[in-house]
Amino acid sequence: MKKLVFIFPGQASQYVGMGRDLYDHSPAARAVMDHTASMEGLNGIPDLCFSGPEELLTSTDNVQPAITTISLMALEAIKEALGNKVELIKPVACAGHSLGEYAAHYAAGNLSLKQTLELVTWRGRWMNEASQQPHPEGAMVAVMGLSLEQTLSVVDQVGADRLAVANLNSPGQIILSGERAAVEAAIPIAGKLGAKRTVILKVSGAWHSPLMKPAQARMAELLAGVIAPDRVSFNPAIPVIANATAETVKSVAELCETLTRQITSPVKWEACVQALVHLASEVNPETAGALEGLCFVEIGPGKVLKGLLRNIDRNLEVMNVEDMAGVKALLEALSP
Repeated sequence: MKKLVFIFPGQASQYVGMGRDLYDHSPAARAVMDHTASMEGLNGIPDLCFSGPEELLTSTDNVQPAITTISLMALEAIKEALGNKVELIKPVACAGHSLGEYAAHYAAGNLSLKQTLELVTWRGRWMNEASQQPHPEGAMVAVMGLSLEQTLSVVDQVGADRLAVANLNSPGQIILSGERAAVEAAIPIAGKLGAKRTVILKVSGAWHSPLMKPAQARMAELLAGVIAPDRVSFNPAIPVIANATAETVKSVAELCETLTRQITSPVKWEACVQALVHLASEVNPETAGALEGLCFVEIGPGKVLKGLLRNIDRNLEVMNVEDMAGVKALLEALSP
């Protein structure tokens, strides 16, 4: 029997048309989208996902509830297809990349559908507002081919008050975030240190940087209300690895604290993947190796995380479920 790890994508995984196949062929998936559309301010999400335009879909306040909805649609379609054999897809652990961490907590049973969608909707709105505040314009750049030490040297040379490490995605891929002028200044410095490539990302703000502190403050208050201990049934049986710490979230208090921290803290994705592999290896410690029987399942639009995992360790088995073909492929892989 396979040991499944569920991972959920974040921003930049979206595309026009995502979720259409799930909506048309899975009643359980359709119910998730209909729930999103029934929420205040989100009635346009179905059309944006299915028909665009891309520019509006990509806007942070739209794309966060949109991606989360598609991820949860895919998850519910999997459960629906398995019927009374749903225990076959009980994951040994979950994680999500930035925004995807909310879907991971839903998959683990720590958040309800309503709570998850409410949180990501406000997160997207407040991050969008923070990016438009009267301070220097924000930007992000992917730096390929430098070590963390070299990348931190770039930050020091530009100024840690203007530039920050935002994502530790995989060996040789680190994202910097901060003031646009600082990001642009970092590119030639990274080149001199031996960077193979630098790519300015198509984002509207400096995510995971101090420029997001206004959004972080508001999310802290919201989390304290939405995820109050008496409103959450925390499930320690399915561990969730937090982006901010690359460690297991052990309580409701830690859930709130790590989701708050991740808005301005680096996404430690490579370390998260290593932690997930370690957790999975503890399930059957008698097996020959940590990777034996282990399968990562990227649930949601696109294959961004599959690419990152291949960069981290090409021996990892990774599947993607973003449509009914993906659901069918996963069920076939689980068949004895």
